[in-house]
Amino acid sequence: GVHARGQVAHCDIAKHFPPGRFRDGLNAHLRPNPIGVLAADIVPDDFEARFSAIKRHYLYRITNTRANLALDIGRVWRVPRALDAGAMHAAAQRLLGKHDFTTFRDTECQAKSPEKT
Repeated sequence: GVHARGQVAHCDIAKHFPPGRFRDGLNAHLRPNPIGVLAADIVPDDFEARFSAIKRHYLYRITNTRANLALDIGRVWRVPRALDAGAMHAAAQRLLGKHDFTTFRDTECQAKSPEKT
């Protein structure tokens, strides 16, 4: 699965709150869940967190160890056997640039374009 960090969300509210007060109120309601709001901002009415993103950053973590890592379970791909870093780097180079991901799209995909950079 994908584990997100630094997510951006939006909500439409009828009453105006100063961003810091809104953030603190959300965090009060989120306790004791392991999630927190770090910042809140006022954005234009047409802002949509999912579609207004300027860029996305993905970090895939691989650990090359035989030992289980308790704090990273589910967030790191643990590979207990030897890895060929050169082959992995060569394969990763093929992902650079602009590509058409039409064949990987879900039938209900709402992205404007199948091309990604």
